[in-house]
Amino acid sequence: MTDAFVLHQIQGSNVWANDGERLGLVGEVHLDRGTGQPVWITVDLGLFDTGEHYVPLAAARRDGQDIFVNYSKDQISDSPGANPENPLSPEEEAVLMDYYGLGTAR
Repeated sequence: MTDAFVLHQIQGSNVWANDGERLGLVGEVHLDRGTGQPVWITVDLGLFDTGEHYVPLAAARRDGQDIFVNYSKDQISDSPGANPENPLSPEEEAVLMDYYGLGTAR
């Protein structure tokens, strides 16, 4: 449930895939434009995967400094690219929401 996520508590947290594989650390946190709640995080998947990938916090859970997402490493690695250093545009968010099967963008 995303309302359990507080910005300062999730930055730098470990991110785990739905199969138990550690993905990396939370890079950027992107907030919902309407509510200000964290809805997307980015994670760097490591040595052979270039760049950070967006991961939705929908259906994710937090346990201390660990965030468990509802997606596999392959799903995240294959996700559409977006520049995490810039705000997530509505168009980019719509593409990501479609990719992750989350319905319409906020």
